[in-house]
Amino acid sequence: LCRGPHVPSTSHLRWFKLSSTSQAYWRADSKRESLTRIYGMCYPDKAGLQERMRQLEEAAKRDHKKIGKEMELYMTDEMIGKGLPVWLPNGETLKGEIEKFAVETEEAYGYLRVTTPVLGKKELFETSGHLPHYAEGMYPPMEMDDGEYYMKAMNCPFHHLVYGNKRRSYRELPMRIAEYGTVYRNELSGTLAGLLRVRMLTMNDAHIYCTLEQVASEVADNIRMVQDYYSAFGFDDYYFRLSLWDPDNVDKYIDQPENWETTQDHLRKILDDLGVKYVEAIGEAAFYGPKIDIQFRTLLGREESMSTIQLDFAAKERFELTYTDETGHENGEVFVIHRAPLSTHERFVAFLTEHWAGNFPTWLSPVQVQIITISEKHKVHAATVANTLYESGVRVKVDDSDNTVGKKIRTHRKMRPAYMVIIGDEETENGTVSIRSRGGEQLNGVPMEEFVAGIYAEITTRDRNLSLIPSE
Repeated sequence: LCRGPHVPSTSHLRWFKLSSTSQAYWRADSKRESLTRIYGMCYPDKAGLQERMRQLEEAAKRDHKKIGKEMELYMTDEMIGKGLPVWLPNGETLKGEIEKFAVETEEAYGYLRVTTPVLGKKELFETSGHLPHYAEGMYPPMEMDDGEYYMKAMNCPFHHLVYGNKRRSYRELPMRIAEYGTVYRNELSGTLAGLLRVRMLTMNDAHIYCTLEQVASEVADNIRMVQDYYSAFGFDDYYFRLSLWDPDNVDKYIDQPENWETTQDHLRKILDDLGVKYVEAIGEAAFYGPKIDIQFRTLLGREESMSTIQLDFAAKERFELTYTDETGHENGEVFVIHRAPLSTHERFVAFLTEHWAGNFPTWLSPVQVQIITISEKHKVHAATVANTLYESGVRVKVDDSDNTVGKKIRTHRKMRPAYMVIIGDEETENGTVSIRSRGGEQLNGVPMEEFVAGIYAEITTRDRNLSLIPSE
């Protein structure tokens, strides 16, 4: 517990507000008492408190749990269990677009995709070192007739076995093995939060097997990849953190001081040579090696770890990773780079939803065009427009119900389509469409071919901006 006093007197705590409560186990031990945690905030002046209150109001509007329910992105149910979200069709569409982008990008960088099981034998995780170093984050073992099995909490041990499945030549290095792998982590129920912290998560994971000399170019490629991803998704406020081991806490890490110093210096030099600004953080490394974390600042000032690039010096010995070098001899100096540039689907969608407040760029929008008819006689033209859009690869829905146009607009606004298309007499007669933006601006009499070409361009170029209606 925090030991006080923290201020000379309570007169310094004039501007404060209590905000919420939650349940928490004593010292995070689920076998101990459940306590009530009281949250509050305190500022030295009224202006600071008011600014924080404004931020919290904005946070409530952008809360991914609220928007996720409105847009029908995902659901949870107590019968399924806490921290186990179910992706609904709209969320699956959004997730699919992210995954498609990642697969295309990584194929261009030479990644090979695999699929591995969701559970493995105890010996696998003992070999990797996750037992005992990560035992608390894994679910209890399952007793089978041929031994103990664990649900996987990470993909790397499986990828190490893929690499070691046959003899490798120096010509195959660097070998980049990628997977959208689902993993399971034993998070305490009190720490679960929407999509930000869950018990089942899917990662766009990959492991690069290379020589020490190849590490620099691979890390540089991954930093560029992260920067390109963030630009496409509209994330601009982030920084790089070099996460180091803590030599005073060797129980948390593999105890090989010389390897720690070598790999940490190597990553530090790579960042310096690239001219990347970074900060260092002692005690934030993975148990098997140092890492570069990309720290993302949300619009509300919250800092979160989004992406990671980790250099592993231990796997080569634990899994006997080797390659045949130019002389024909077996070489055991295989370094492994763990990287996940888009975090997990769950966390990334949460960040993305709050960043855009659900108003995603066209290419990410679950519903890209919502067509609304004014009356029954406009149904045929609406169907023609919908078919033309669908054939061009646009996600489109039609509301030709008897409801008023105003009610239709209000109903569909919560789904945040990139564009609404209004079909009335003029549009039907002239073969045109009227386009309505999320902000309510409307452009009438747009030729259908022009609209289709414009939205197709926004989608295929993954444009961050909605540009079919000029902003005033």
